[in-house]
Amino acid sequence: MIAIEIDKRDLDELTKTEVKNLPGALFAGASPLLKPFMKKLEALLPQENKGRGDSYVLCALHSHIDEVHADESQIVVKSSDEIVEIRREELAELMDERYPTTGHQRLNLPGLLFLQSGPALQSASAIILRQEHKLRIPDGRRTMRYIFHMGVVKLDADKEKIKIGFDLERLPKKADGTSTLE
Repeated sequence: MIAIEIDKRDLDELTKTEVKNLPGALFAGASPLLKPFMKKLEALLPQENKGRGDSYVLCALHSHIDEVHADESQIVVKSSDEIVEIRREELAELMDERYPTTGHQRLNLPGLLFLQSGPALQSASAIILRQEHKLRIPDGRRTMRYIFHMGVVKLDADKEKIKIGFDLERLPKKADGTSTLE
């Protein structure tokens, strides 16, 4: 597994994007992953920010999240003393109800959460993977999203940095068995 770290300076220097709250950067996009869990996530907001709808909750999460942890079994989001946990089994059950013929054993929570992040974090991650680990990540948005969805296997974010665990073994291989990114 390859690990990279991103801080506010990296985002500013690599993507010319100022981010005030690093853990909130993981909630900058609009992904269906979190939609079923908006009521749970709303518990992280101050009382005056509750009851305004899912779109508002998603926007308000940017500034109110203190820590995020995601691995293959769960996503844990912390704000002050409140903690919300989204378990893989919960998401699999919801997907099974809606898409009963799809196998959910390959759900990758960290990868799905990473896709929820904004383009600045994704671009900075691709640049750091190229610079520090000499990986050839294609520039195409769809291809890059696929690589991150499959390859990001661990996320930890706090006010200081975002740590991303990336597993090359989860990606397709060339005919000779080497990674397509090397």
